[in-house]
Amino acid sequence: MKEIKAFPKKEKKLKSSTKWFIFVISILRLLLIICVWLLMTDYFKQKVFIQGNIPLGTSITVNLNSQGAYATSITYDGSNIPGANVQQVIKMSLPLNSESTVVRVKLFTCDEGGNLSILNATVADEIWLKEGDYYYYNDILTAGVITNFSQSITLPTNENFFNYDKYYEIIVVFETLLYNSGTYEVGEVWQNLPDNWLSNI
Repeated sequence: MKEIKAFPKKEKKLKSSTKWFIFVISILRLLLIICVWLLMTDYFKQKVFIQGNIPLGTSITVNLNSQGAYATSITYDGSNIPGANVQQVIKMSLPLNSESTVVRVKLFTCDEGGNLSILNATVADEIWLKEGDYYYYNDILTAGVITNFSQSITLPTNENFFNYDKYYEIIVVFETLLYNSGTYEVGEVWQNLPDNWLSNI
């Protein structure tokens, strides 16, 4: 007697797009496993402070948008002298077709253990005003313009902060708000503004 199957199997061929999707997922899974493994090794922990970071003294231009916070990371090692004033040119730019914006900047440094120290910068010109831990750009940043922020940075004076064998990072954070948003006042978002800020506008 011939056996009759109620649900005969059909040979299904995978579409090329489905094969490609499975291939990409497999590669991503493999990369994830490799990254997790690297995170658990001393090799990755030693290199993480160097890879992708900018060495101290390298000229930097930070690309901003009209609203938000934008950071750059600068790497240095513990062989630097505490309190040293190190040349560090930092510039900022606003892409074409962006709305005019106001800017403030804050700098701090951290060691491998996450200990923080606020830094001071020698600003490029008198158009920057310092209030608290922030430097305020005393003008309106317009699209397509590259503007200087700093000429140098002063490292922490605390000798206990430095260890010759360790690496450190300087984090420079630019904050921007629309000059004329129509929905908020800058003073409502940023507290403790300098007294004469934007008085020349």
